[in-house]
Amino acid sequence: MSWSPAADAVLCDVLLRFHGMSRLAFRQSVLEEMAQDHRSPGIQLDVPEDPVPRAHLRAILGAIGSHRDPGGVLESLCDALRSQARWDGSLPWLELTVVALTRPEPHSTETLLQVVEALRHLTAPPPSARLPRYLVPGRRPALLTGEETLPEVLLRLADRRGAPEDDQLLGFLRALASDVDSPLYGELAALRAVLDRLPVDGTSPATTGGPAARPACAPPPLPPAPPPPPESLLIVQVRLEAEDAEHVDDGRYRLQAAYYRHVLPDGPLRLIGTLGRTESFHRSELTGAGSARLAAWSELAHEVRGAARNTVRVEFLLPRALLGHAAELWSAGASGSPLGHHHPVVVRSLERYTDAWLDVEPWRERWKHLQTGGAEADAVGRIGWPRLDDGAAHLAPWLAEQPDLACMGLDTPYDALHPDARAAVDEAVFTDGVPVLLWRRGPGGTGELIEALREHNPPRLAELPATVLKCRRNGRAGGAGDVRNHITLLWDDPDCVDPDQDSPYRGMA
Repeated sequence: MSWSPAADAVLCDVLLRFHGMSRLAFRQSVLEEMAQDHRSPGIQLDVPEDPVPRAHLRAILGAIGSHRDPGGVLESLCDALRSQARWDGSLPWLELTVVALTRPEPHSTETLLQVVEALRHLTAPPPSARLPRYLVPGRRPALLTGEETLPEVLLRLADRRGAPEDDQLLGFLRALASDVDSPLYGELAALRAVLDRLPVDGTSPATTGGPAARPACAPPPLPPAPPPPPESLLIVQVRLEAEDAEHVDDGRYRLQAAYYRHVLPDGPLRLIGTLGRTESFHRSELTGAGSARLAAWSELAHEVRGAARNTVRVEFLLPRALLGHAAELWSAGASGSPLGHHHPVVVRSLERYTDAWLDVEPWRERWKHLQTGGAEADAVGRIGWPRLDDGAAHLAPWLAEQPDLACMGLDTPYDALHPDARAAVDEAVFTDGVPVLLWRRGPGGTGELIEALREHNPPRLAELPATVLKCRRNGRAGGAGDVRNHITLLWDDPDCVDPDQDSPYRGMA
């Protein structure tokens, strides 16, 4: 098997989109893993090292193309990248390209590669929840959950080993390309041009009932759009990492971001997209400059627009020095309306998220108590409020006596705690596994905060993010001093963690 220069160019471009591929060490690691595969033994010996990513990838593809079994070696390349970049959004595009090269029937390799090129350059992919409407009615393939990304659906339809003989891929593409209500309709002109060059015959799902003289892009009847799975969330994670020492006035923080689909209650967490280029901002400009960066993220905006009501949560992964940041005041749209008035916005402990050496069992055990509690008359009463005015030496034994305590309230803002008390709170998080913290930013008693939460009577502590959202909405008319405008909710879901985020973080260039 050999492929054309055009196919080689597509392969090279798809590979360059992997977030780690710009690093020589990553490319060498992929080659080393391939070399252990029986389909491509010792392949790294056939590829000269090159610090220039594109040149190095062309050398890798040249070695694959000259191998006695290039298809098998391409499969080993996919397997190596599944191992080392499992959640990278470029992986299904690569897998689809390899299917086009190795088992394209009933379509030609050229046709499938043209489809890949027409779709992978969309400014924003169609939301996962919209894709099932393009499947041929009555022939929805098994294993599709309705949460797959566009390349994942295409891969499932194109890789037809053991599938029925009907051509579901072509029907899906025709329905997608001809959806005049889609905001991507203009961009899909390239796909329509590809489809216009294909014959319409009686075996195509677009012409069920025999050959008919109608345009190649005529869609099959569209079924009603199914709602997104009720038990899943679109998780937007905004991560800020300090670039200066903590004592530096107005230090800089590096902004990274990604968004995921999280199937409740305990996973999986699947990466959908990343912000891409990282930037750093001074602490004083985080809300303004960071909001502008998010507002320019059209791919995320498209995904949020397609999400059902109450299925989005925004999480800010913050270092300890920044946990008092009013993250809910960020905005991500042209209106400048704060995120915290539209979606639950929580903060998370960046240190707990990234430290692989922490014992996660206490964390998971307390989280389980938070999730499994049934409806009760006073869920807010389950929040524990320890004294933190004496260095909190009693905090560890107090928690030991309450193994089912999942939410701890602070009577002093986290960033205003005495260093000894703050160290004790950190230990409560890192060692005792307390997953949720709640406090009022600025001066004032805890009674007002408790009453603000009770006003909405959450049936379970698991509803706290939604309850805080209601508080923030109602606090708009309350003035700057209203407690509802100064609530921080630290919400660390142990099942909502990307295990590959720090090797390297996917938002890094």
